[in-house]
Amino acid sequence: MMTRRATLGTSCGVIQGGRLTVRYERSALSAEEARAFAALAAQGLREIERLAGLTARTRLRFELRSATRISTARGRTIELSTSRVAARSAPYLHEIAHVLLPCRHAPPWFSEGLACYLESVLSESGCGYDSHLFTQDGNRSVDADAARWLADPRGKNVLPFIGTRGAPPGLVADRQNVAAPFYVLSHSFVKFLAAQAGFPSIIRLARVRNFSSVLRRFSGKTSAAWRSLWLQRITPAGALHQSSSNRNTLGG
Repeated sequence: MMTRRATLGTSCGVIQGGRLTVRYERSALSAEEARAFAALAAQGLREIERLAGLTARTRLRFELRSATRISTARGRTIELSTSRVAARSAPYLHEIAHVLLPCRHAPPWFSEGLACYLESVLSESGCGYDSHLFTQDGNRSVDADAARWLADPRGKNVLPFIGTRGAPPGLVADRQNVAAPFYVLSHSFVKFLAAQAGFPSIIRLARVRNFSSVLRRFSGKTSAAWRSLWLQRITPAGALHQSSSNRNTLGG
C-alpha cells in the first residue's frame, strides 16, 4: 500500500477544506468532479453527525483511486473507486456512517445494515445520493429486495447470520453471491428495527458494549424475537421454512 501510494506522486490532486481532505487521481477525475465530491462528502459528514447527535469534530480523509475495487473505511480514511465517484454511485455515505458509528461491539448485520439504512435516509432527504450498491431503490425497495433474496438459495445461505452473531464465509471475496444478499437482508432488518424500536434506539445500539442485552432492554424483545417479526413482515405466509439446522447457533 505504501509503495502504491508513493508511485502516484504528482499525479494526485488534493482538495482540503473544513474537516475533509480529498486525494484523487488527476488522470481519472477532473478537479471539478473532485471538488463536487468533496462538497457532497462534507454535507454527508455534517448530516450524519446531526442525525446521530455527534459532536462536529471528526476529520475525514478520502482516497479516490482507479484501482480500488471495494470501498473501505479504515480509521478515518475512506477509499473509493474513481469510476464510482465520477458516476455518482460511490457508497461514500455508507462509509462515512462506518467511520462515525463504527459499531465496535455490534454484530456485522447491524453494522452493515445501519450504514446502508443511513445512506438511504440521507439520500431520500436530498442530502447526497444513494449508491444503490445492492438495492434497487434504497429504503423504498429494500423489503421487496430482501423478499426476493429469501426466495433464492444465496439469500437463505446468509439468513442464519442475520439477527445473530458472525458473518457468512466469503463476505469480502464474493460480493455477488454472499455480500449482496447479506447487505440487503441486514438493511431491511435494521430498517424494521428503526421503525419499531425508534431511530434513537438504533443509534444508541451502535455505541454500546453489550449489544444483545441492551437491545432487549431498550425494545423489550430479543434480536431473535425481532428477527421473527421482521421475517413475518417481509415474506408471504409459509414462504420461508426455517429448521433448527438452518440457524446460526452462536445466538443473538
